[in-house]
Amino acid sequence: MDQWNEFLQDTFAGSIGGITFVLSAHPFDTIKVRMQMVSENTSILKTAYKIFKQEGPFAFYKGVVSPLLFSFPVSATLFACYEQYMRYFQVDRDSYQLMHWGVGGAYAGFIQSFATSPSELFKIVFQMQISERKRNSVLRCIFEFVNKEGIAAVFKGVNSTIFRDIPQYATFFIAFESTKQYLQSERGYLNIFDQFLAGIAAGLVCICFSYPQDMIKTKIQYEILESKQNRRYIGIDGGISKCMKEIYKETGFKGFWQGFNSCAIYYMVACSAQLVGYEQGRIFWDTYVKH
Repeated sequence: MDQWNEFLQDTFAGSIGGITFVLSAHPFDTIKVRMQMVSENTSILKTAYKIFKQEGPFAFYKGVVSPLLFSFPVSATLFACYEQYMRYFQVDRDSYQLMHWGVGGAYAGFIQSFATSPSELFKIVFQMQISERKRNSVLRCIFEFVNKEGIAAVFKGVNSTIFRDIPQYATFFIAFESTKQYLQSERGYLNIFDQFLAGIAAGLVCICFSYPQDMIKTKIQYEILESKQNRRYIGIDGGISKCMKEIYKETGFKGFWQGFNSCAIYYMVACSAQLVGYEQGRIFWDTYVKH
């Protein structure tokens, strides 16, 4: 019964964290995706102004329905898998456990990537609709691609998502737990502002270790709009190596970091909101549900 209660708590708190993650910083994600998909160098402000001028303020929340719908399974899976790992190996939560934090985060990132990949695939499709809105429903979009290519279409880019998420969440939890340990040792307790700071640290660190992979993933997934014969990023690795070669050939090393500023802001805001939501969700469960 205790294990079931712990699982429900992890799932509930993870779901709250997922919702706060999506709603808090989706506009920055839209800017990031637009910057990744253009060849010329541009800035956050120029991209934001262009979106606002051409498409209006609601354009910043294009594609928000997909990650919002998937926020429950994605974030709940992430935190439930991480907590499951920590309990299984009976990790001491009051001491520095860098190896366990990293391995637990990598394991959680791998598992949740199978839910993340479809979510981000459809999010990107909607975010890149600029002039004409050919698609206005996530479900219709899903049925469209499944009807054309089968269920495999929903998982286009899953290899590149795993390629990104394993290092991303290994470093995410290392940074989050390390910051929490440091702040707790200084004060003896953690308040909501400490959770916010730990989230900022986690967001900044994890994106530094995963942004080039995110760039590759975005380009591979956006090819879902191309016919099969026109797709360039194919292969046993899901097109990762071909995409890497093309980016480097066209723009050099800096091409892997295009749009990084927007993504760094996005992750610092979103991860801080996510982790505050998660920690507060656990507190709420302990206070009002568990007993």
